[in-house]
Amino acid sequence: MKAGLLIAVLLMLGGCVTNQLHFASYTSDAELGSIKNSAVQSDIVGVSGYERCGPCTERSKIVWHAVNHEIVSLYEGMANVPVDDWVGFTKRAIGSDSASSIKTRVEIDRVFVKTWSDPEYYATDVELSVYIGGVKYAGHSRIKIKGAGQTLIQRDKVAFNSATLDAVSVGLKAAYLDAFAKFKTSTH
Repeated sequence: MKAGLLIAVLLMLGGCVTNQLHFASYTSDAELGSIKNSAVQSDIVGVSGYERCGPCTERSKIVWHAVNHEIVSLYEGMANVPVDDWVGFTKRAIGSDSASSIKTRVEIDRVFVKTWSDPEYYATDVELSVYIGGVKYAGHSRIKIKGAGQTLIQRDKVAFNSATLDAVSVGLKAAYLDAFAKFKTSTH
C-alpha cells in the first residue's frame, strides 16, 4: 500500500513543471555558450501565442513562479513574466535573419520561469511551435542556472532579475533551434 502511494505521489510531482525544473540538472556554461552563439538561418515573420495571465497559476501559458524559502516559512507567488513586447523580444532572443529565404512563424506554446532562493537558481521551460512552409515543428528547451534569479524585497515580495530575463531569451532560442533541427532533418 505504501509503495503504491509513494509511486502515485512521485508520478504526480514528476508531471509538475515546477518540480521538473527544481530537480533538473544545471545547464553547463558550454551549453549556454553554444546556444547563444548558434546562428539562426531564418526570418521570423510572425510571433503569436503570447498572453498575459491574470490571475496567474502554474497552468498559465506564460508565467513566473517565484519561491522564497526561509527556515520557518515558504512564500510562493505566480506573476507575469515582465516582457511588454513579446514579438520584438522573441525575434531578438532567437536572432531573426531578415535576409534569409526561409520564412518562419513562431507560436509561443509555453514559457514557465522559476526562481528559487535556497539553493539559489533560476530556470525556464519553453515550448514553441515553429511553422515553416505551413508545416509545424515543435521545439522544447529547459534551462537552469545556478545563481540569484530574484531579489528579495521583503519576506513576501521579490523582484525579477535581468539575468533571469536573459535565461528566458536563451530558452526561447534553444527551443527554436530544437524545432529548426527537426525541419532540417525532415528536408534531408
